[in-house]
Amino acid sequence: MDGRGHIVNREYLALFKKGVHAWNKWRRRNPDIRPDLGGWNLCSESLDHANLSYANLCLANLDEAYLIYANLSHTDLTGADLRNANLTGANLSGADLGGANLSGADLGGANLSGAKVENADLRYGRLCRCNLTEATLTGCRLYGTARDEWIIKGIQCGYVFWDLKGKIRSPRDRDLGPGEFEQLYRALPTIEYVFQNGMSPLDPLIMDRVVQAIREQYPQFDIKIDSINARGLAPSLKFTVQQEEHKEPALAEVTRVYEAKVHELAGRLDEARDFIQQLISHPMSVRITHATGQYLAIDGSTINIEQHIHNAVELQKVIAEQPADSPTFAKVAKKTALDVIGSALKDVAKGQVKKAAEQIIELAKDLGPVVVNTAAYAFFKNCLS
Repeated sequence: MDGRGHIVNREYLALFKKGVHAWNKWRRRNPDIRPDLGGWNLCSESLDHANLSYANLCLANLDEAYLIYANLSHTDLTGADLRNANLTGANLSGADLGGANLSGADLGGANLSGAKVENADLRYGRLCRCNLTEATLTGCRLYGTARDEWIIKGIQCGYVFWDLKGKIRSPRDRDLGPGEFEQLYRALPTIEYVFQNGMSPLDPLIMDRVVQAIREQYPQFDIKIDSINARGLAPSLKFTVQQEEHKEPALAEVTRVYEAKVHELAGRLDEARDFIQQLISHPMSVRITHATGQYLAIDGSTINIEQHIHNAVELQKVIAEQPADSPTFAKVAKKTALDVIGSALKDVAKGQVKKAAEQIIELAKDLGPVVVNTAAYAFFKNCLS
């Protein structure tokens, strides 16, 4: 039986059982031996800092293994199962990962320079700060990968798959040219705006308008919303810009424009939140049907919001012109009457026009002819008929 036979594999296993320190010591004494560990089951094993360079780990089961800062340079990992493995900072330079399953694996800060990663499954993997210089990536599945600050230079790649199932070739009908992968997928510099007081459902919408405004004024930034982190006490929005030198001025501009917009909307945000809540709770009863946002479809009926507001304001004027000691206010005080109209206006702004009409009709019963005889009153009465 030769040096790669069954007996030697048992010796490798015995060394592994002694721990990584004993294994690495043996490797230092035997630098020319390339251990044959093909097909081994090392699932969930702790192999941090292990020297597995030049080893044969073809088809090995390393599912959820800990390989932090392990030396896997020039290792044969073809077809290996590395699902959810922790390869943070590992050296995989020159390794062969063809057809390996790395879905969910953490490759943050790992060195894969010159590695062959053809047809590997990297879905949901973490490739942040991963060095892929001159790696071969043809046929890789990359859906859901985190790629912040990944290093992609001299990449050899004809096509990849970005869809969940890894079935849709990208590009569909041609191969990528030299340097095209880097041009398309290089990691852009990022900035982050933190919502110190928490983030409301409206904030991403406001930020979308902020980005539009900044892109118009500073097109060289090419600023884009990258991701939303809604977890924790300080949720945030992350943006990408084109150049490193754009980060500081772009963040300053995001802060300035966003805070100016929030100040501009002060006092109306509650109304907007209420409207969105109504939209979420009753999606079939509220629908925007006009580009200006002034028309709504409420329970199948088209409502002109501006017309409702106009009539409510007209009633407000009629009531305001009456002296406080007028017989009109025998049953209800002038201030109370004006407050009712103010409340009705808020309801109209939320799209709750029926509720507003009911308030006004009820108020008219106490105020009498000064309200009942107006065209505005007739308008609201008609809303309930």
